[in-house]
Amino acid sequence: MAVAPPAPLSLASQAPVWLRISFIVSTFLALNWAAIFTLGLINTQYGNYPVENIALNAVIALAAVAMLALQATALVGLYMRRHWGRAVATVASGFWVFTVIGIPFAILAWWAMHRRWDPGVDSTFNKDHPSAPPYVVGLCAVGTALVLVWIWFLYFYLVDLLTHVNPSQPVSGWYWIATVALFLSIPLWVVQGLAVVGLVQKHDWGAVLAMITCVLWVLSLVGLPFGIAGLIVLWRWQHPALGTTIASGAPA
Repeated sequence: MAVAPPAPLSLASQAPVWLRISFIVSTFLALNWAAIFTLGLINTQYGNYPVENIALNAVIALAAVAMLALQATALVGLYMRRHWGRAVATVASGFWVFTVIGIPFAILAWWAMHRRWDPGVDSTFNKDHPSAPPYVVGLCAVGTALVLVWIWFLYFYLVDLLTHVNPSQPVSGWYWIATVALFLSIPLWVVQGLAVVGLVQKHDWGAVLAMITCVLWVLSLVGLPFGIAGLIVLWRWQHPALGTTIASGAPA
């Protein structure tokens, strides 16, 4: 019995040129940001506390890579006119707000995407893909829950360690360092947390963010086998949002 091919997805409306250029710039900046922290992770002399120092630098570097992946995926979604591009680009442009100078660009991007945008389709979850694989949902949930471990590490373990190593320094300074580290790690937790929300609520952008999450697990090295397993599960899932089947005709 022949299996019918998946129905083609209608393309989203074309994103404005200035919007695509904005994401090209943001991707380039995110690439430099990720390169800086990755080189810092590689070249830092870790001294007497290598485990603590590596953990601190590795999480921040991985968060920078998560930011790069988010900006690049948003650019691909807009350029390829994928229906999930709006949601991913909305999240990606949300991080521009943290730069302050990017606030007006983020507002303009949100206006363009949510006022003058036809995504083509809302969701491709159907009877053939009724829900996300439990393993992928669980992996994203575990990754999100690790933020609690990260907060404990920064504010309780690391601050206490630094206080004992340098008792002459005020404790407030160590808490400030912990807060900066937590701030820099935000993209890592946001990507995974939104992946869980998207998968549970059956949004296609959740599948896209789940794929990014699995790649981040692979890059962490510690979670390498779990990330590879997640990518294999996603590949076997064959969800249309992660495929390339598109309609030949599309709305302007």
